Amino acid sequence: MGKMQKVLLVLIICVTIMIIVILAIFMNRREQGIGYENVYIPVESVKPEEQISVLKVRNFYYAVSDAVNKFYTYNAIVFNLEEYYSEVENIDLNEARNENAQIIYNMLDSEYIEAKGITKENIVSKLNEMGTSLVDIDSIYVSEKSNNISIYIVSGSLIDRKTKEISKFKMIIKFDIANETFSIIPNDYVNEKYGNLELGGQIDITVPENIEVNKNNLYTFRIVSDDTYASDLFNKYKEELMYNQNAIYNSLEENYKNAKFANLAEFKEYMSNRYNDFSSINVSGYQKKDYIEYTQYVLLDKDGNYYIFRENAPMDYSLILDTYTVDIPEFTDKYNIASNQEKVVLNLNKINTALNYKDYKYIYGVLADSFKKSNFANYETFVKYMSSNFNNRNEFDYMEFDDSAGTYYTYRVKIIDGTDNIKEKTFIMLLGDGTNYQISFNLT
Repeated sequence: MGKMQKVLLVLIICVTIMIIVILAIFMNRREQGIGYENVYIPVESVKPEEQISVLKVRNFYYAVSDAVNKFYTYNAIVFNLEEYYSEVENIDLNEARNENAQIIYNMLDSEYIEAKGITKENIVSKLNEMGTSLVDIDSIYVSEKSNNISIYIVSGSLIDRKTKEISKFKMIIKFDIANETFSIIPNDYVNEKYGNLELGGQIDITVPENIEVNKNNLYTFRIVSDDTYASDLFNKYKEELMYNQNAIYNSLEENYKNAKFANLAEFKEYMSNRYNDFSSINVSGYQKKDYIEYTQYVLLDKDGNYYIFRENAPMDYSLILDTYTVDIPEFTDKYNIASNQEKVVLNLNKINTALNYKDYKYIYGVLADSFKKSNFANYETFVKYMSSNFNNRNEFDYMEFDDSAGTYYTYRVKIIDGTDNIKEKTFIMLLGDGTNYQISFNLT
């Protein structure tokens, strides 16, 4: 045997030994239950999450809400043809009605079609008449019934844009992930057959293997950026401001709502005082920050007003409408490391903002007790003074600070109100525990 053949034989023996050792180790690990076969689980063996839960995925939220809006849009067209086709010449309205009704039929779930005896010929007579409505979604829940079919339970309000009449709806939408199709079970049948659909529960519903494709039941899955989402948060708020202020009140963060408003009527009065024209407000910027409990979006409008959305799930949030009634984490962090002069300024900024909101209740609440008793017999007297001595917009220009009086700090402030009338006020502030404070000021 030549030298090269000996070397080759030694290499083969070494490789063989290594393979035997590796196989022995692998088989031993399998016998002990720590083999690698447990790392990879076939998709077919994963049990879907059938429990009803809040929809957490933003892009699916948009896909579901788009399907809901599409369904109600075509319902509205069927019953408001003259309005939708007012600029179309020589239109056959009966033909247009049938075409739009066919689109609705193509979106309906087979279970609903069978239960209600719906055909392409009688569908118009089966539909519930509706006006040109705004769809305001309150919540979307999900139940994953199979690896391909998910069930979405959508609750919300339909708001007639003309009469502002509000009606509640609840619908079920089945999503086929593979075909990217959907089918809808409308409100009437959901209430009849699926009355109690609660978080953590189950829904006993027929699930097909797939939902066949037609030209009207494809859903759109789109990637939604933070910019788009922040803008949509504000648009939802703006629409509710014009049509459904009850929804805004119900979404207020609990501590904020309790601190600021005695009831719904007080909230609505505050909103009417805050805005001269609901339609004119527009967002100019936003900031996003993630916390353990929620994701916070702070939005700013063109007039410098803040809107704080604490998001738990897509479009599921608690809302704070200013930065002074309750302290947000960013303010508290800044306040805790501030000097006394900086703390006085931070608190006077709250007064400035509340003044521009005409939130005299907040200012009245931080007045020093002795100052309040000496100068204002009651809250109504204070409101009369404030409304007659300040304009709609007031900007504080900080001039002279004095800390020679111990725990009482004095700041002379120039107040610019957008006119030639420039005032000066001297504020006296006592800093309390945490972020608490009391103020007084010269009345002339």
